[in-house]
Amino acid sequence: MKGFNHGYRINGFIFCIDAYEDVKGDWSKCPSCNLKPKSWVFDNGKQTACGCWLNKYDHFSVKAESIMSVYHRNNGDLSEYNSDQLRLNWNEYCATMISPCNHMDLHSEDKW
Repeated sequence: MKGFNHGYRINGFIFCIDAYEDVKGDWSKCPSCNLKPKSWVFDNGKQTACGCWLNKYDHFSVKAESIMSVYHRNNGDLSEYNSDQLRLNWNEYCATMISPCNHMDLHSEDKW
């Protein structure tokens, strides 16, 4: 494959750390590499990896607010947490090529 997606080389396969897992459900394929992403959900973050990467640790990613961020922002109340938000953000990115959530967005809203 040739070209770049937001500065990341477009490759025909996903290359990321083993913590990323195959996604289940209705996830769109990346409009650049044509692959469904893998996702990594952990206490202080949620993000994707697809075939747009520079190396194993540096790749294009869509993000969503973590469960611990919601917990801390709402004094332990998790009613605002959407466990499906990463998939929704990914599918929105695939439809528009604009990431609805990145580190700058999260930090400006005191989220992580």
